[in-house]
Amino acid sequence: MREQTSKPSIAIAHDKKVYIAITAATDMDNYREYVEENRAHWDELAEHHPDTDSYDVESFLQGESSLRRLEREELDATGRRLLHLQCHFGLDTLSWVRNEGVAHATGVDFAPTAIETARDLRDQIDLSPDQTRFIESDIYELPENLDDTFEIVFTSYGTIYWLPDLTRWAEVIATHLESGGTFYIADGHPLAEPFHHESTAENLQAAYPYFNTDPTTEEFDGSYAGWDFGLENKRSHGFSHPLGEIVTALADTGLRIEFIHEHPWSFFQRFDVMESDEDNRWWLPDLEYDLPFTFSLKAQKPA
Repeated sequence: MREQTSKPSIAIAHDKKVYIAITAATDMDNYREYVEENRAHWDELAEHHPDTDSYDVESFLQGESSLRRLEREELDATGRRLLHLQCHFGLDTLSWVRNEGVAHATGVDFAPTAIETARDLRDQIDLSPDQTRFIESDIYELPENLDDTFEIVFTSYGTIYWLPDLTRWAEVIATHLESGGTFYIADGHPLAEPFHHESTAENLQAAYPYFNTDPTTEEFDGSYAGWDFGLENKRSHGFSHPLGEIVTALADTGLRIEFIHEHPWSFFQRFDVMESDEDNRWWLPDLEYDLPFTFSLKAQKPA
């Protein structure tokens, strides 16, 4: 870890949200503070997200899958045992079992309210703890809280941004993956992360560098699911990871990369002018040349 350095903070106010970009080295002395503030932030979000149109819990309870077409097409999980990292309040975890035929899924999240909500939803759709289990744990502490290995480790959409150390993240994945097992991730493409939310096809504005090594501390009254929750725990800390860092972290554990796919749509409304299609994919209109806004990666642990 690098020694902590001090740099000026930058505050940028917008009509929808307020960013406070605080640049400071990601040493482990700061890590616990980052985790606890992120946990408080996401725990409060877990109180609001189930009531939003973005998550559409009502449709889920009526039988619809929360999973996107991308992961359903790229990952065959039928009859297999799956570990879902950073599962939030469990819609995708439960959908893998109920809608996609996964034999067992374990969902992990560090926010207690999210885990409590996931267990309640499991009961509402009549799945048993043998079919779906939810564990409250920081991802880096998971090997201390879970002994099992799985045929699939899965994570998706807005997860690694919250992790300061991808080397340790990849080690946790390899630890809980059976020999011959599959790891799969779909998430925002790192190339799209630096762009300002007011960007357009004609004017792509970078808010910070692609190779940003400092945490970004932000304060929000809400989230992508709604900007006006009136949160008490507004502050959160995110971490940028170039695509090469993601791939290298996984490869260094011995996982074999099967594919990396890049997609010209976003899984959320990254820019204000983006428009959605029937699959809830967000596109930047009038873009002359496609840019990647989402990536998916599949890797295998050697047998």
